Amino acid sequence: MRRLLLVPAAVLLVLVVAAVLARGDIPCEVLATQPACEVAMRPGPIEDTATLVEVEDTAGEATAGQLLLTTVAVDDRLGPVEWLRARASAAVDVVAREQVFPPGLEPDEVAEQNAALMADSQLNATVAALSHLGVELTGEGARVAALTADAVTDRLQVDDLLVGADGAPITDSAGAAAAVQAVQPGQTVVFEVLRDRRRQQVEVELGESPDQPGKGYVGVLLVTELDVPVDVEIDAGRIGGPSAGLMFALTIVGLLDDRDLTGGSVVAGTGTIDFDGQVGAVGGVRQKLVAATSRPDTDRPVAVFLVPRGNLDQARRAPVEREVLVVPVDDLDGAVAALDTIAGGGLPDDAFTLRAGGGVMDAAGGHAG
Repeated sequence: MRRLLLVPAAVLLVLVVAAVLARGDIPCEVLATQPACEVAMRPGPIEDTATLVEVEDTAGEATAGQLLLTTVAVDDRLGPVEWLRARASAAVDVVAREQVFPPGLEPDEVAEQNAALMADSQLNATVAALSHLGVELTGEGARVAALTADAVTDRLQVDDLLVGADGAPITDSAGAAAAVQAVQPGQTVVFEVLRDRRRQQVEVELGESPDQPGKGYVGVLLVTELDVPVDVEIDAGRIGGPSAGLMFALTIVGLLDDRDLTGGSVVAGTGTIDFDGQVGAVGGVRQKLVAATSRPDTDRPVAVFLVPRGNLDQARRAPVEREVLVVPVDDLDGAVAALDTIAGGGLPDDAFTLRAGGGVMDAAGGHAG
């Protein structure tokens, strides 16, 4: 007697899809949802900022608590099986490859741009921390950190310091960007540039911004040049991007103010920061929360996670592995105040507890959804 092997339709579909995708020769324009066209965003390593930040004339001694920065790991070489597993995981996001590696950019060029963004975030963190502590700072210009793949000119070079545009002074990167965007595409801007310690004028014809039609565009990454009165060294290693700015700023405040902002707790977080101390939204918040709450090598779990207010929706959906208090922040002042409240035994008004397995409780312990 012959026996028929019945395969569930869902399993059969997975097997057929895997077999087709294993060929790896289907253009993304034809089938965008496939391993060759997508990358996986996974929970990444976390780092104790005390091991990365040094400030002159401070002891830099270990505190009772910890400030941890969180990261996202990008898996850009997915086989069919890994791709299917990533899509099935609640802790992993699968996104279009071009979101991480823009067309026309090689991986090393993306890494270079991320390194420039990291350098900018470190400077922003330093300035924001010093401003929080009442130190006055003045910008000296905008330095070219990198040229993008769609740069409209080669007349500007890496390490050029832009100090003026059409006769008006430039003191920071925001001022340089505003000067460019105030001019119509196709028109020219005459930059005053310090190059190899020599002042010169460089005329640049502007292109059109890919993100803001009608606005001028050059295609350079700029960082503000400042005469900082305190020597701050941050060694982020291979970590790139701007999202560690908030945690760096808090670490610098703690070192310069000679106090433990954590109150003895383990505090993780994420968020960009600008010169004014404003905290901006970032990517990968769900993965960062998972990473912070799933450390297998420690008996001190993360008690508090600082998240930009713009990322609250993603944070509420994070499949955390341990209960954690999530604190939304708008700026550095608010983040410091929230940590002071927690250290004093209180709870910030808008904090909520994220529970393992899903679900949110308000700060007082009530169920919030």
